[in-house]
Amino acid sequence: LLSFIAEDLLEVPDQDFFEYFIESDYDFPAYIDWGDSVVINREELFAFSFSNNEKLDSIILETGNMNLNINSSFEHTGKVILTSQFIRDSQGKPFSDTIIISDPSGSFSASEVISLDNHVIELQDTTASDTTYLPFNFELILYNSGAGITAGDEVEITATFTDLGFSAIFGYIGNYELITETGEIDLGFFESLTDGYIEFENPQLNFAISNSYGLPAEVDISRFTGFNNSGDSINLNFDPGVNPFRYAYPELEEYNQIKDTVISINGHNSTLSEFLAFLPTHLEYNLDATSNPDGPNGSYNFVTKDSRIDVDFEFILPLWFKANNFALQDTIDLDFGNISEDAEMIEKLNVVLQVSNGLPVNIDFQVIFMDDLYNHVDTLFDENNQPIIMAGKLDSEHKVEFPTRNISEIKYLKEDIDKLETVKFAIISATLKTAKFDDDITVKFYNYYNVAFNLSLDVDATINTNDL
Repeated sequence: LLSFIAEDLLEVPDQDFFEYFIESDYDFPAYIDWGDSVVINREELFAFSFSNNEKLDSIILETGNMNLNINSSFEHTGKVILTSQFIRDSQGKPFSDTIIISDPSGSFSASEVISLDNHVIELQDTTASDTTYLPFNFELILYNSGAGITAGDEVEITATFTDLGFSAIFGYIGNYELITETGEIDLGFFESLTDGYIEFENPQLNFAISNSYGLPAEVDISRFTGFNNSGDSINLNFDPGVNPFRYAYPELEEYNQIKDTVISINGHNSTLSEFLAFLPTHLEYNLDATSNPDGPNGSYNFVTKDSRIDVDFEFILPLWFKANNFALQDTIDLDFGNISEDAEMIEKLNVVLQVSNGLPVNIDFQVIFMDDLYNHVDTLFDENNQPIIMAGKLDSEHKVEFPTRNISEIKYLKEDIDKLETVKFAIISATLKTAKFDDDITVKFYNYYNVAFNLSLDVDATINTNDL
Protein backbone atom coordinates (compact mmCIF):
# COMPACT_ATOMS: atom_id res chain seq x y z
CA LEU A 1 0.00 0.00 0.00
CA LEU A 2 2.75 2.46 0.93
CA SER A 3 6.37 2.67 2.06
CA PHE A 4 8.33 5.54 3.61
CA ILE A 5 12.03 5.85 4.51
CA ALA A 6 13.11 8.12 7.37
CA GLU A 7 15.58 10.20 5.36
CA ASP A 8 12.68 11.17 3.07
CA LEU A 9 10.53 12.25 6.02
CA LEU A 10 12.80 13.65 8.73
CA GLU A 11 15.56 16.18 8.55
CA VAL A 12 17.88 18.06 10.86
CA PRO A 13 17.39 21.71 9.93
CA ASP A 14 20.25 24.13 9.34
CA GLN A 15 21.28 25.94 12.52
CA ASP A 16 22.11 29.64 12.75
CA PHE A 17 24.06 28.74 15.80
CA PHE A 18 25.66 31.80 17.18
CA GLU A 19 26.58 35.39 16.60
CA TYR A 20 29.13 36.06 19.27
CA PHE A 21 30.79 39.40 20.17
CA ILE A 22 33.83 40.08 22.32
CA GLU A 23 33.75 43.84 22.90
CA SER A 24 36.37 46.15 24.36
CA ASP A 25 33.80 48.02 26.41
CA TYR A 26 32.65 44.97 28.36
CA ASP A 27 35.07 42.05 28.10
CA PHE A 28 38.60 43.43 28.28
CA PRO A 29 40.69 44.64 31.19
CA ALA A 30 42.26 48.06 30.99
CA TYR A 31 44.87 48.26 28.28
CA ILE A 32 47.61 49.06 30.79
CA ASP A 33 47.06 45.60 32.34
CA TRP A 34 47.61 43.66 29.09
CA GLY A 35 51.30 43.07 29.18
CA ASP A 36 52.36 41.11 26.10
CA SER A 37 48.89 39.63 25.56
CA VAL A 38 45.41 39.34 26.88
CA VAL A 39 43.28 36.17 27.12
CA ILE A 40 39.49 36.07 27.23
CA ASN A 41 37.66 32.77 27.96
CA ARG A 42 33.93 32.20 27.68
CA GLU A 43 31.52 29.28 27.58
CA GLU A 44 28.25 29.73 25.73
CA LEU A 45 25.17 27.55 25.33
CA PHE A 46 23.63 27.71 21.91
CA ALA A 47 20.06 26.52 21.35
CA PHE A 48 19.63 23.73 18.85
CA SER A 49 16.36 24.58 17.08
CA PHE A 50 13.77 22.27 15.51
CA SER A 51 10.29 22.71 14.11
CA ASN A 52 8.24 19.80 15.54
CA ASN A 53 8.82 20.04 19.29
CA GLU A 54 11.88 17.81 19.13
CA LYS A 55 14.11 17.47 22.17
CA LEU A 56 17.05 15.40 21.02
CA ASP A 57 19.98 14.34 23.13
CA SER A 58 22.31 13.16 20.35
CA ILE A 59 22.71 13.15 16.59
CA ILE A 60 25.04 10.96 14.54
CA LEU A 61 25.75 12.98 11.44
CA GLU A 62 26.44 11.41 8.10
CA THR A 63 27.13 14.80 6.53
CA GLY A 64 27.31 18.38 7.71
CA ASN A 65 29.36 21.57 7.69
CA MET A 66 30.19 24.27 10.22
CA ASN A 67 30.59 27.64 8.49
CA LEU A 68 32.65 30.13 10.53
CA ASN A 69 33.12 33.84 9.90
CA ILE A 70 35.37 36.00 12.09
CA ASN A 71 35.89 39.77 11.95
CA SER A 72 38.21 41.73 14.25
CA SER A 73 38.46 45.53 14.57
CA PHE A 74 41.23 45.32 17.19
CA GLU A 75 44.58 46.60 15.91
CA HIS A 76 46.33 43.54 17.25
CA THR A 77 47.14 40.07 16.01
CA GLY A 78 45.92 37.03 17.88
CA LYS A 79 43.91 33.84 17.57
CA VAL A 80 40.49 32.40 18.34
CA ILE A 81 40.25 28.83 19.66
CA LEU A 82 36.84 27.14 19.50
CA THR A 83 36.32 23.84 21.34
CA SER A 84 33.42 21.62 22.33
CA GLN A 85 33.60 18.25 24.02
CA PHE A 86 30.01 17.69 22.84
CA ILE A 87 31.03 17.41 19.18
CA ARG A 88 33.24 14.41 18.48
CA ASP A 89 34.58 12.80 15.35
CA SER A 90 34.31 9.10 14.48
CA GLN A 91 37.36 8.38 16.68
CA GLY A 92 35.83 10.11 19.70
CA LYS A 93 38.10 13.16 19.48
CA PRO A 94 36.41 16.40 20.70
CA PHE A 95 36.00 19.28 18.30
CA SER A 96 38.69 21.98 18.25
CA ASP A 97 39.53 24.67 15.72
CA THR A 98 41.92 27.64 15.75
CA ILE A 99 41.68 30.73 13.58
CA ILE A 100 44.71 33.05 13.43
CA ILE A 101 44.09 36.80 13.45
CA SER A 102 47.06 37.70 11.27
CA ASP A 103 46.21 41.30 10.38
CA PRO A 104 46.57 44.06 13.05
CA SER A 105 45.02 46.72 10.82
CA GLY A 106 41.66 46.56 12.56
CA SER A 107 39.91 45.18 9.47
CA PHE A 108 40.73 41.50 9.77
CA SER A 109 38.19 39.10 8.25
CA ALA A 110 38.31 35.33 7.70
CA SER A 111 35.93 32.50 6.92
CA GLU A 112 36.25 28.74 7.14
CA VAL A 113 34.12 25.67 6.34
CA ILE A 114 34.70 22.74 8.69
CA SER A 115 33.38 19.31 7.77
CA LEU A 116 31.21 17.58 10.36
CA ASP A 117 30.85 14.37 8.35
CA ASN A 118 30.58 11.32 10.62
CA HIS A 119 30.57 13.46 13.78
CA VAL A 120 28.43 12.96 16.86
CA ILE A 121 26.65 15.91 18.45
CA GLU A 122 25.47 15.57 22.04
CA LEU A 123 22.88 18.10 23.14
CA GLN A 124 22.42 19.13 26.74
CA ASP A 125 19.22 19.71 28.67
CA THR A 126 20.42 22.36 31.09
CA THR A 127 17.19 24.21 31.83
CA ALA A 128 13.58 23.43 32.66
CA SER A 129 12.52 24.53 29.17
CA ASP A 130 11.91 22.29 26.20
CA THR A 131 15.09 23.53 24.47
CA THR A 132 18.32 21.57 24.15
CA TYR A 133 21.70 23.26 23.92
CA LEU A 134 25.12 22.73 22.43
CA PRO A 135 27.88 24.08 24.75
CA PHE A 136 30.84 25.85 23.10
CA ASN A 137 34.06 27.23 24.60
CA PHE A 138 35.79 30.30 23.19
CA GLU A 139 39.33 31.42 23.89
CA LEU A 140 40.46 34.72 22.37
CA ILE A 141 44.14 35.69 22.64
CA LEU A 142 45.28 39.12 21.43
CA TYR A 143 49.00 40.00 21.25
CA ASN A 144 49.88 43.55 22.25
CA SER A 145 51.03 45.48 19.20
CA GLY A 146 51.26 48.75 21.09
CA ALA A 147 48.38 50.24 19.16
CA GLY A 148 46.08 50.45 22.19
CA ILE A 149 42.35 49.87 22.00
CA THR A 150 39.43 52.00 20.98
CA ALA A 151 35.95 52.01 22.43
CA GLY A 152 33.75 49.76 20.32
CA ASP A 153 36.58 47.46 19.16
CA GLU A 154 35.26 43.92 18.91
CA VAL A 155 35.72 40.40 17.63
CA GLU A 156 32.61 39.09 15.86
CA ILE A 157 32.18 35.34 15.39
CA THR A 158 29.23 33.91 13.47
CA ALA A 159 28.62 30.25 12.77
CA THR A 160 26.02 28.18 10.97
CA PHE A 161 25.54 24.44 10.64
CA THR A 162 24.40 23.48 7.13
CA ASP A 163 23.72 20.39 4.99
CA LEU A 164 23.04 18.25 8.05
CA GLY A 165 22.24 14.68 7.09
CA PHE A 166 21.80 12.22 9.94
CA SER A 167 22.76 8.58 10.29
CA ALA A 168 20.76 8.35 13.50
CA ILE A 169 19.02 10.63 15.97
CA PHE A 170 18.15 9.92 19.61
CA GLY A 171 15.86 11.53 22.15
CA TYR A 172 12.37 12.90 21.73
CA ILE A 173 11.73 13.12 17.97
CA GLY A 174 8.61 15.26 18.31
CA ASN A 175 5.28 15.29 16.50
CA TYR A 176 5.91 14.27 12.90
CA GLU A 177 3.39 13.25 10.29
CA LEU A 178 5.12 10.02 9.37
CA ILE A 179 2.43 9.09 6.85
CA THR A 180 -0.07 11.23 5.00
CA GLU A 181 -1.47 9.05 2.24
CA THR A 182 -4.50 9.35 -0.01
CA GLY A 183 -5.11 6.59 -2.52
CA GLU A 184 -7.46 4.35 -4.46
CA ILE A 185 -7.65 0.56 -4.71
CA ASP A 186 -9.50 -1.46 -7.35
CA LEU A 187 -11.50 -4.44 -6.12
CA GLY A 188 -11.75 -6.49 -9.30
CA PHE A 189 -13.53 -9.34 -7.56
CA PHE A 190 -16.76 -7.35 -7.42
CA GLU A 191 -16.70 -5.97 -10.97
CA SER A 192 -18.65 -8.92 -12.38
CA LEU A 193 -21.16 -8.93 -9.54
CA THR A 194 -24.38 -7.04 -10.12
CA ASP A 195 -27.71 -7.24 -8.34
CA GLY A 196 -28.72 -8.68 -5.02
CA TYR A 197 -27.18 -8.99 -1.61
CA ILE A 198 -24.25 -11.00 -0.28
CA GLU A 199 -23.02 -11.09 3.30
CA PHE A 200 -19.65 -12.71 4.01
CA GLU A 201 -19.47 -14.66 7.23
CA ASN A 202 -15.90 -13.79 8.22
CA PRO A 203 -14.38 -11.04 6.05
CA GLN A 204 -11.15 -9.39 7.14
CA LEU A 205 -9.37 -6.22 6.12
CA ASN A 206 -5.77 -6.52 7.30
CA PHE A 207 -3.11 -3.84 7.52
CA ALA A 208 0.31 -5.51 7.86
CA ILE A 209 2.79 -2.93 9.16
CA SER A 210 6.55 -3.48 9.13
CA ASN A 211 8.31 -0.77 11.13
CA SER A 212 11.89 0.02 12.17
CA TYR A 213 11.26 3.54 13.49
CA GLY A 214 12.15 3.46 17.18
CA LEU A 215 9.20 5.54 18.30
CA PRO A 216 5.49 5.10 19.01
CA ALA A 217 3.00 6.26 16.41
CA GLU A 218 -0.74 6.34 15.88
CA VAL A 219 -2.52 5.63 12.60
CA ASP A 220 -5.85 7.23 11.77
CA ILE A 221 -7.98 6.02 8.84
CA SER A 222 -9.92 9.22 8.28
CA ARG A 223 -11.67 7.98 5.14
CA PHE A 224 -12.43 4.53 3.77
CA THR A 225 -15.15 4.79 1.13
CA GLY A 226 -16.30 2.15 -1.36
CA PHE A 227 -17.93 2.83 -4.73
CA ASN A 228 -20.03 0.34 -6.67
CA ASN A 229 -20.76 -0.07 -10.39
CA SER A 230 -23.53 2.51 -10.16
CA GLY A 231 -21.24 5.16 -8.67
CA ASP A 232 -22.95 5.04 -5.28
CA SER A 233 -20.75 5.07 -2.19
CA ILE A 234 -20.60 3.64 1.32
CA ASN A 235 -18.28 4.41 4.26
CA LEU A 236 -16.57 1.81 6.40
CA ASN A 237 -17.24 2.63 10.05
CA PHE A 238 -15.23 1.35 13.00
CA ASP A 239 -16.29 0.40 16.50
CA PRO A 240 -14.98 2.66 19.31
CA GLY A 241 -11.37 1.88 20.17
CA VAL A 242 -10.52 0.35 16.78
CA ASN A 243 -9.48 3.50 14.91
CA PRO A 244 -7.10 5.21 15.37
CA PHE A 245 -4.71 2.37 16.19
CA ARG A 246 -1.06 1.92 17.14
CA TYR A 247 1.59 -0.48 15.90
CA ALA A 248 4.72 -2.06 17.35
CA TYR A 249 8.11 -0.34 17.28
CA PRO A 250 11.63 -1.40 18.37
CA GLU A 251 12.90 -0.23 21.76
CA LEU A 252 16.44 1.17 22.10
CA GLU A 253 17.83 -2.26 23.02
CA GLU A 254 16.29 -3.52 19.76
CA TYR A 255 18.18 -0.97 17.67
CA ASN A 256 18.04 -1.72 13.91
CA GLN A 257 15.38 -4.40 14.39
CA ILE A 258 12.05 -4.53 12.56
CA LYS A 259 8.72 -4.95 14.32
CA ASP A 260 5.69 -6.41 12.55
CA THR A 261 2.06 -5.71 13.38
CA VAL A 262 -1.17 -6.92 11.79
CA ILE A 263 -4.22 -4.75 12.39
CA SER A 264 -7.32 -6.75 11.52
CA ILE A 265 -10.58 -5.01 10.67
CA ASN A 266 -13.46 -7.49 10.54
CA GLY A 267 -17.19 -7.84 10.82
CA HIS A 268 -16.99 -7.90 14.62
CA ASN A 269 -15.23 -4.54 15.09
CA SER A 270 -16.53 -2.60 12.10
CA THR A 271 -19.24 -2.46 9.44
CA LEU A 272 -17.04 -4.45 7.05
CA SER A 273 -19.75 -7.04 6.29
CA GLU A 274 -22.20 -4.32 5.25
CA PHE A 275 -19.42 -2.54 3.39
CA LEU A 276 -18.71 -5.62 1.25
CA ALA A 277 -22.40 -6.37 0.77
CA PHE A 278 -22.49 -3.05 -1.08
CA LEU A 279 -20.27 -4.75 -3.75
CA PRO A 280 -17.68 -1.96 -4.05
CA THR A 281 -15.61 -2.13 -7.24
CA HIS A 282 -13.04 0.32 -5.88
CA LEU A 283 -12.33 2.18 -2.67
CA GLU A 284 -10.73 5.48 -1.73
CA TYR A 285 -8.87 6.05 1.54
CA ASN A 286 -7.07 8.67 3.63
CA LEU A 287 -4.50 7.35 6.08
CA ASP A 288 -2.33 9.36 8.50
CA ALA A 289 0.31 8.34 11.02
CA THR A 290 1.67 10.74 13.66
CA SER A 291 4.66 10.11 15.90
CA ASN A 292 4.61 10.25 19.70
CA PRO A 293 0.88 10.45 20.41
CA ASP A 294 1.66 10.50 24.16
CA GLY A 295 3.95 13.51 23.85
CA PRO A 296 7.42 13.91 25.39
CA ASN A 297 6.51 11.78 28.42
CA GLY A 298 6.19 8.68 26.24
CA SER A 299 8.84 6.18 25.19
CA TYR A 300 12.42 7.10 24.32
CA ASN A 301 12.87 7.63 20.57
CA PHE A 302 15.48 6.80 17.98
CA VAL A 303 15.45 6.88 14.19
CA THR A 304 18.12 5.91 11.69
CA LYS A 305 18.24 7.25 8.17
CA ASP A 306 17.25 3.78 6.94
CA SER A 307 14.28 3.43 9.29
CA ARG A 308 11.16 2.70 7.30
CA ILE A 309 7.48 1.96 7.50
CA ASP A 310 5.92 -0.47 5.02
CA VAL A 311 2.16 -0.92 5.05
CA ASP A 312 0.63 -3.86 3.18
CA PHE A 313 -3.08 -4.20 2.68
CA GLU A 314 -5.25 -7.24 2.01
CA PHE A 315 -8.87 -8.29 1.91
CA ILE A 316 -9.57 -11.83 3.09
CA LEU A 317 -12.91 -12.94 1.70
CA PRO A 318 -13.64 -16.56 2.60
CA LEU A 319 -16.36 -17.85 0.28
CA TRP A 320 -18.61 -18.47 3.22
CA PHE A 321 -21.70 -16.33 3.00
CA LYS A 322 -25.41 -15.98 2.65
CA ALA A 323 -26.88 -14.43 -0.48
CA ASN A 324 -30.21 -13.21 -1.78
CA ASN A 325 -30.73 -12.65 -5.52
CA PHE A 326 -26.97 -12.25 -5.88
CA ALA A 327 -26.10 -12.36 -9.59
CA LEU A 328 -22.97 -13.63 -11.33
CA GLN A 329 -22.72 -12.95 -15.04
CA ASP A 330 -20.64 -13.97 -18.02
CA THR A 331 -20.83 -12.98 -21.69
CA ILE A 332 -20.51 -15.40 -24.63
CA ASP A 333 -20.52 -14.97 -28.40
CA LEU A 334 -23.81 -16.05 -29.99
CA ASP A 335 -24.21 -14.92 -33.60
CA PHE A 336 -27.69 -15.41 -35.13
CA GLY A 337 -26.84 -13.18 -38.10
CA ASN A 338 -27.44 -15.86 -40.76
CA ILE A 339 -30.74 -17.11 -39.43
CA SER A 340 -32.79 -14.89 -41.76
CA GLU A 341 -31.27 -16.57 -44.85
CA ASP A 342 -33.06 -19.81 -43.98
CA ALA A 343 -36.09 -18.26 -42.30
CA GLU A 344 -38.53 -19.57 -44.96
CA MET A 345 -37.51 -23.16 -44.27
CA ILE A 346 -37.43 -22.92 -40.46
CA GLU A 347 -40.66 -23.93 -38.81
CA LYS A 348 -39.41 -23.88 -35.26
CA LEU A 349 -36.19 -23.02 -33.38
CA ASN A 350 -35.50 -24.99 -30.20
CA VAL A 351 -33.08 -23.50 -27.62
CA VAL A 352 -32.00 -26.06 -25.02
CA LEU A 353 -30.23 -25.05 -21.78
CA GLN A 354 -28.63 -27.76 -19.67
CA VAL A 355 -27.33 -26.73 -16.24
CA SER A 356 -25.37 -28.72 -13.68
CA ASN A 357 -25.41 -26.95 -10.30
CA GLY A 358 -22.55 -28.02 -8.07
CA LEU A 359 -23.02 -25.15 -5.61
CA PRO A 360 -24.71 -25.33 -2.21
CA VAL A 361 -27.19 -22.63 -3.27
CA ASN A 362 -30.23 -22.45 -5.50
CA ILE A 363 -29.73 -20.77 -8.87
CA ASP A 364 -32.14 -18.83 -11.05
CA PHE A 365 -30.80 -19.04 -14.60
CA GLN A 366 -31.38 -16.54 -17.38
CA VAL A 367 -29.95 -15.98 -20.87
CA ILE A 368 -30.13 -12.41 -22.18
CA PHE A 369 -29.70 -11.92 -25.93
CA MET A 370 -27.93 -8.71 -27.10
CA ASP A 371 -27.01 -7.09 -30.42
CA ASP A 372 -23.54 -5.97 -31.52
CA LEU A 373 -23.86 -2.82 -29.39
CA TYR A 374 -24.88 -4.88 -26.36
CA ASN A 375 -28.44 -3.62 -26.54
CA HIS A 376 -31.09 -5.89 -25.08
CA VAL A 377 -32.93 -7.94 -27.74
CA ASP A 378 -34.73 -10.68 -25.84
CA THR A 379 -34.48 -13.11 -22.93
CA LEU A 380 -34.60 -16.86 -23.17
CA PHE A 381 -37.05 -17.14 -20.28
CA ASP A 382 -39.95 -14.92 -19.30
CA GLU A 383 -39.34 -12.95 -16.13
CA ASN A 384 -41.59 -15.19 -14.02
CA ASN A 385 -40.66 -18.42 -15.76
CA GLN A 386 -36.91 -18.75 -15.14
CA PRO A 387 -35.76 -22.25 -14.24
CA ILE A 388 -34.65 -22.72 -10.65
CA ILE A 389 -31.84 -25.22 -10.34
CA MET A 390 -31.81 -26.50 -6.82
CA ALA A 391 -28.63 -26.65 -4.75
CA GLY A 392 -26.37 -29.65 -5.12
CA LYS A 393 -26.91 -32.61 -2.84
CA LEU A 394 -24.99 -32.16 0.43
CA ASP A 395 -23.23 -34.85 2.42
CA SER A 396 -23.05 -35.16 6.21
CA GLU A 397 -20.32 -32.48 6.35
CA HIS A 398 -22.54 -30.05 4.42
CA LYS A 399 -20.33 -30.27 1.34
CA VAL A 400 -21.76 -30.78 -2.15
CA GLU A 401 -21.62 -34.48 -2.95
CA PHE A 402 -23.59 -34.57 -6.22
CA PRO A 403 -24.65 -31.72 -8.52
CA THR A 404 -28.28 -31.09 -9.41
CA ARG A 405 -29.07 -31.15 -13.13
CA ASN A 406 -31.79 -29.37 -15.06
CA ILE A 407 -32.78 -29.22 -18.73
CA SER A 408 -34.97 -26.42 -20.10
CA GLU A 409 -36.23 -26.08 -23.67
CA ILE A 410 -37.67 -22.94 -25.22
CA LYS A 411 -39.37 -23.05 -28.62
CA TYR A 412 -39.29 -20.10 -31.02
CA LEU A 413 -42.02 -20.31 -33.64
CA LYS A 414 -41.65 -18.94 -37.14
CA GLU A 415 -43.11 -15.53 -36.32
CA ASP A 416 -40.65 -15.04 -33.39
CA ILE A 417 -37.46 -16.04 -35.18
CA ASP A 418 -36.90 -12.83 -37.17
CA LYS A 419 -36.17 -10.75 -34.09
CA LEU A 420 -33.20 -12.98 -33.23
CA GLU A 421 -31.24 -12.16 -36.39
CA THR A 422 -29.57 -9.12 -34.67
CA VAL A 423 -28.25 -11.21 -31.78
CA LYS A 424 -24.44 -11.26 -31.48
CA PHE A 425 -23.89 -11.97 -27.79
CA ALA A 426 -25.58 -13.56 -24.83
CA ILE A 427 -25.24 -12.81 -21.12
CA ILE A 428 -25.45 -15.90 -18.96
CA SER A 429 -26.81 -14.78 -15.59
CA ALA A 430 -26.85 -17.00 -12.52
CA THR A 431 -28.69 -15.55 -9.52
CA LEU A 432 -27.72 -17.20 -6.23
CA LYS A 433 -29.90 -17.56 -3.18
CA THR A 434 -28.95 -19.45 -0.08
CA ALA A 435 -31.72 -21.59 1.37
CA LYS A 436 -33.64 -20.05 4.27
CA PHE A 437 -31.92 -16.71 3.76
CA ASP A 438 -33.99 -15.06 6.45
CA ASP A 439 -32.82 -17.67 8.98
CA ASP A 440 -29.27 -16.30 8.80
CA ILE A 441 -27.84 -19.54 7.43
CA THR A 442 -24.48 -19.29 5.66
CA VAL A 443 -22.87 -21.74 3.27
CA LYS A 444 -19.25 -22.46 2.46
CA PHE A 445 -17.79 -22.65 -1.03
CA TYR A 446 -14.82 -24.80 -1.91
CA ASN A 447 -12.48 -24.34 -4.84
CA TYR A 448 -13.68 -27.48 -6.62
CA TYR A 449 -17.33 -26.39 -6.76
CA ASN A 450 -18.60 -25.39 -10.18
CA VAL A 451 -21.64 -24.60 -12.28
CA ALA A 452 -21.61 -26.03 -15.81
CA PHE A 453 -24.04 -25.12 -18.57
CA ASN A 454 -24.55 -26.03 -22.19
CA LEU A 455 -26.60 -23.93 -24.61
CA SER A 456 -27.60 -25.68 -27.84
CA LEU A 457 -29.96 -24.97 -30.74
CA ASP A 458 -31.78 -27.20 -33.22
CA VAL A 459 -34.36 -26.40 -35.84
CA ASP A 460 -37.44 -27.99 -37.35
CA ALA A 461 -37.29 -27.16 -41.07
CA THR A 462 -39.37 -27.85 -44.17
CA ILE A 463 -37.22 -28.59 -47.22
CA ASN A 464 -38.65 -28.49 -50.77
CA THR A 465 -37.08 -31.56 -52.43
CA ASN A 466 -38.51 -30.62 -55.86
CA ASP A 467 -35.61 -28.19 -56.28
CA LEU A 468 -32.97 -30.88 -55.80
